[in-house]
Amino acid sequence: MKHAASVSVVLVRPLALALHGAPAALAELFAETDLTPQMLADADARISPAQLCVAWAAAIRLSGDPMLALRIADATPQGAFGIVEYVCRSAPTVRDALTQWCRYLRILDDAVEVGLVDSGAHTALRVITESEAPAPASHELCFALVARHARAMIDSDLEIHEVSFSHHASGALAARYRTFFAAPVRFGAPHTEMVFSQATLASRLVTADASLLAILRPSAEEQLGRGAVAAPLTDQVRRAIREALRDDDAQLDAIAKRLGMTGRSLQRRLKDEGAVFQTLRDEIRKGLADRYLGQGMSFAEISFLLGFSEPSAFFRAFKRWTGVTPFERKLELSGA
Repeated sequence: MKHAASVSVVLVRPLALALHGAPAALAELFAETDLTPQMLADADARISPAQLCVAWAAAIRLSGDPMLALRIADATPQGAFGIVEYVCRSAPTVRDALTQWCRYLRILDDAVEVGLVDSGAHTALRVITESEAPAPASHELCFALVARHARAMIDSDLEIHEVSFSHHASGALAARYRTFFAAPVRFGAPHTEMVFSQATLASRLVTADASLLAILRPSAEEQLGRGAVAAPLTDQVRRAIREALRDDDAQLDAIAKRLGMTGRSLQRRLKDEGAVFQTLRDEIRKGLADRYLGQGMSFAEISFLLGFSEPSAFFRAFKRWTGVTPFERKLELSGA
């Protein structure tokens, strides 16, 4: 079954950072997006495309800066986008770097598809498939980051033929963007794209590192192949439950607190994603129980590790999950 599109929290962190100096505005951003600082701190957490869309709209309104994307591009430190960025930086040429970006963007955002479109003397970095909940300023930030980093990574001047956005903007905003990109900028265009000459794409990167690229690409491919297998919050809750079981603290309110939410809010959000907290916890406990039984642990040890008050409670739960007792399952796993 095809999973729902999702976006890494890595793409929301710059927005929160931009509002860091305004606590009230930052709190409002979290409230409007139904996110929490704890969620943004989880490197593996993902959100829905709609949450990214709302986050951008809220951040621009709360900051009062229609050119927030350019400000964030200037302030974003090297390495903010993790392995996707480092694979690009290690590539030999501008074209190779953009090819890597197009391939591995799905690690950060699998709601959008980008690609390189050749047309004679020029090639466009183009948004091929837009998100179901577009966040136009996110494309502005992406292109601004491409321009900023490319200028720092090549010895020659970066020549951008044209930048186009399918969304509309004021004339004053367009003029500021033309200055930033040092190129013609169109809003309300047929495509969202950044166009380069073939000579620019052939420019060598001073950061090129074939050895590092060879190390990074297998990891990037693994992350790409892993994909998103669950709804964003459901996936976070699964991880939180696994961590909490170690401390015997995998109750609803405790998990909600870890995620910066109330128990009622967590239940509501999970229901929106078609999940139930108790079912998720049972699934995780069942999987861990099977693993521990296969490792030969005692029933008392397993009961403790899964957060049960006593072995008898674990026995009853396991029989409910599987239809057999832990003892019968242990014999089955041992081949006896």
